[in-house]
Amino acid sequence: MNDLFNVDGNIWIKKDDRAFIGRGRVELLQNIQIHGSITKAAKAMKMSYKAAWDSVDIMNKLASKPLVTKVTGGKGGGGTVITSHAKELIQAYEEISILHKNYFGTLQNSFNEQINDTFDSEPTFCRLQGTISAMKNVDDNYEVSIKLKNGQTLTSIENKKFVLERNLQVNEEVNFLIETNNIVLTKKNQKNSARNKLCGKVISIHNDKINANITIDSGDDDIIHSKITSSSCEKLELKEGDEIYASFKAYNIIIL
Repeated sequence: MNDLFNVDGNIWIKKDDRAFIGRGRVELLQNIQIHGSITKAAKAMKMSYKAAWDSVDIMNKLASKPLVTKVTGGKGGGGTVITSHAKELIQAYEEISILHKNYFGTLQNSFNEQINDTFDSEPTFCRLQGTISAMKNVDDNYEVSIKLKNGQTLTSIENKKFVLERNLQVNEEVNFLIETNNIVLTKKNQKNSARNKLCGKVISIHNDKINANITIDSGDDDIIHSKITSSSCEKLELKEGDEIYASFKAYNIIIL
């Protein structure tokens, strides 16, 4: 199974805040050109005649020139045709569709790089409790500072809607989770991109030669767990009683 996510979206061109043309209406115009009839075009798209006619009517009213018209008799017979303006419109739509596809490709690459969605086992969490000591509104998010019993403070990034719907307040006690796989351990207080860093002592190590589960007491029974590879554990030369720094991002905190 492909581990990558696809970022997708549809283009709708509007005029006067009304939907003018999108992929479906482009296909309708193309089918009218092919079949010479709104009825046949609708049937080819498994669309009702009324829906097709309404779409044509809206496009004709919003366009600066007619897109669909009728011709009568003569050589080759009559019928419903699209105009040269409609053909130009279809071409313009296809050109911006290519730009749109390229743009979404860039967004898709960025999204997949940021989440790094590699397959792993079912996530496990550390459960902690603290008190909200500060909240700062930044655009559509809040930076929520949570003070633990041990005196250390963590920062969580939360969506504005979540904060407002939950009515989170300063001095409110909250329970939260930290995913064990997202905790990075170092023996030294190193600078890195992680917003949060907890200092504690290793109280147990369970190493099955593939993964090592490290239990850390950060003070006042604030216990966290980190799952790292056995090779990483050996490189750190970890043993019980060692002082350790556990780093993780603000997005890794999940307020319950």
